[in-house]
Order: sequence, then C-alpha cells, then structure tokens
Amino acid sequence: MILKAFKPAEIKFELKRMLSILPLAVFACVLWVVRDTVLGERVWFSMIWNMFLAWVPYGFACLMLLINTHKDSKWWKLSLLPLGALWLLFFPNAPYMLTTYIHFNFVGFIVEDMIIFGIQPWYDFVFFTSAILSGVLAGLASLIIIHKLLEKYFTKIIAWGAIIIINFLSSWAIYLGRFIRFNSWDIFNDPLILLPYIMLSRGRVLFIFLFGVFLFFLYVAVYNFSDYVKREAV
Repeated sequence: MILKAFKPAEIKFELKRMLSILPLAVFACVLWVVRDTVLGERVWFSMIWNMFLAWVPYGFACLMLLINTHKDSKWWKLSLLPLGALWLLFFPNAPYMLTTYIHFNFVGFIVEDMIIFGIQPWYDFVFFTSAILSGVLAGLASLIIIHKLLEKYFTKIIAWGAIIIINFLSSWAIYLGRFIRFNSWDIFNDPLILLPYIMLSRGRVLFIFLFGVFLFFLYVAVYNFSDYVKREAV
C-alpha cells in the first residue's frame, strides 16, 4: 500500500480539513452556474478564477506535506525549497479574496427607514462570501502547513517570525494586486517589475500595516482553533 510510506495521522487530518472547506467552493461554483436561471444573468467569473488561484497555494502546501511525511523521502525533501518559493509567490492570492468585496454592491430600496426585500443583493452576498471564505480558509490551511514545516526544521520563534513576515509581504502583494493590478506570474515575465514599488508612500505603508496586522490576528485565531481540533481528534 502506498499510504504505508506516509504518516497517516497528518495526512488524514489534512484531508478532513480540505473536505471541510471544499463544499464552500463547490457551493460558490453552483451559485455562479445557476445565477442566470435565478437572476437572469451570469456574471462574476472573476470570483471563480480568484477562488481557484486562492486554492493553488494549498495544493503546493499539501504536496510539501506529502513529501515531508514520506518516510523515505530524504532526497525528495530537497524539493521543499522550490515548492516553498512557489507557495510564497501564490499565497497572497488567498487573502486577496477579501478585497473582492469591493465589487459587491448592496442594491436595496429604502422607504421610510425600511429596506424593501430583493433577492439579487442577498444572492450575490452569499455567492461572494462563499467564494471568499473558501479561498481564505484554503490559504490559511496552507499557511498552517508551512508553519508546522518551519517549526520542524527551525525553531518556534523563527517559525512565528516567518509567519509575521509572510503576512506583511502578503499585504504588500495584495496592494500590488488590487491597486497596481499585478498578478503572481508577472514576476516570471519581468523579475524587475516590482522595483518601482519598493519605495512605499505613507498611504501604502498604512494599508500594508493595517492588512498585515489583520491577517496575522486572523491566522492566530484559525491556527489555535485548528490546533485545538487536531488535539481533540488524536
């Protein structure tokens, strides 16, 4: 059996975590597909594409987990470095999903302080939130895997320091993606493309700091909850 070469407990727990997030992604896809039937128009394919990109780092992290837990993977573990670099490059796509709320508009009619009910804004709210939460949770799950790998090969202090740096780098990448409209793969096309944006203005610094702190607190909450669930499952 192939699974005998792996540490089954870690793989089993990660599979459960993945299966707990996946229904949100499927639900978002279903809502997008049937939107034209319900509301007469199918839009927001960009949300599905962004959600897919948010799951890419989770795929890299799971592959790293498989390699790391394989009992006979001494040479394969050398591949953790390039896979980690690819993960870091694509990881900001996950928290970037939070900024896609900028496209959501609540369309309601207020008459004498009362909002008249309409299905369209609530349908889109559920669709947006399902896609966003799916992508963000998948990204955070991948970050937990990276955190555990860092703790294994370094120390807890170094691991937590790296998590803080990753969150602030992700905030910078979110700024570049949302406002400058860069993509993760642009760095392959032109490695020097980011040089003009290394110099940060006051507004950029505030944005990066605000989002970095928020992402770190969000990660800590999810990390502690996930760790508690894992201990209970053992």
